[in-house]
Amino acid sequence: MSEQEMAQVQGQGVGIVMEDFRFAHGHDPDNNQTFRLSGITNSAGDDVDVLVNQLYIGGSASQKGENLQTVNLGRLTNPFQVDLIDGDAVGGDAAGKAVFEYAAPTKVSQANGVECLPGGADTGCVSRGADSGNDIRGERMDVGFEATVQPGTASPQSVNIHAKRAVVDGSYIQLWGATPDDDRQQLRGRIQTNFYTPSLTVSACEQGGTNCNSQIAFNDFMMELALGNAHQPLFMGVLGVGQQVTTDGETVAGPGNFNFELKTITKARSPDPINDPGDGSSDDDETHNFYSDYYNNSEYRSDIEVGNLKVGGQDMGETRMKGMLFQKLNVTTRSLD
Repeated sequence: MSEQEMAQVQGQGVGIVMEDFRFAHGHDPDNNQTFRLSGITNSAGDDVDVLVNQLYIGGSASQKGENLQTVNLGRLTNPFQVDLIDGDAVGGDAAGKAVFEYAAPTKVSQANGVECLPGGADTGCVSRGADSGNDIRGERMDVGFEATVQPGTASPQSVNIHAKRAVVDGSYIQLWGATPDDDRQQLRGRIQTNFYTPSLTVSACEQGGTNCNSQIAFNDFMMELALGNAHQPLFMGVLGVGQQVTTDGETVAGPGNFNFELKTITKARSPDPINDPGDGSSDDDETHNFYSDYYNNSEYRSDIEVGNLKVGGQDMGETRMKGMLFQKLNVTTRSLD
């Protein structure tokens, strides 16, 4: 680091930068490589083996993990960060508490970065693009996951997911706990998941990929998913003894399954309704301010855009879901069937 950069170091939190990084692992017993998820059973009590054939993170042009390149993840001036932040800045249920935060590199101005998607005009993502002439590694990664699920004696099922030149800038997870007098003693937090890639493919075929006729391709894929906000913390926990989830009279999840629940908005912070003009009054300012922030704050909204969607080679065109606001969300993991 230069003297000017060193002078800006304040010793707050931890920054993480991985240069010339690449990672790959898979299930290949013939070469003494084992990547097996076991201890899982389906509803019939049969053992379910998940063989992770390939899991990789590398640089651009890694060819679905077959020719793994290196990549720089973060920069000294814009690293991944681990920090404790003031909950007053987070707001809501986090106020007055210390909040743990793990954050990806922040977005930068378009003049100082590279567009999140090729040809885009949005806020810049990575601070520097690849430049082979000056031996500069890019900050965009190829990432993929290939697995085979073997439920008991049934036929194995495969799933493959690959993304090219992906970035996650602007993503973060914030976590905090409950106060001793809180009736709901659960971990809570906020998660912002940003993911940009010009090519995301999902297919179901055997290892090696020689029979992938059912491939789904998301071209120019952008996801900015916001879970939790100042009014709705995201509760996280494991179901305990006596807790279960039932669907159509059948128990599909019980003790040991993980649960995410977004706090449901049932009423405003004031019992008084908003007046007819909707501009508030001396009696209902609190209600008006609550609704105004909840429905107008863009940070609470989620967007998913696909420049071009192809299913089995069939062109489905452009797809957009913009301005989504999650008012109720309850997700529980299930046993594999």
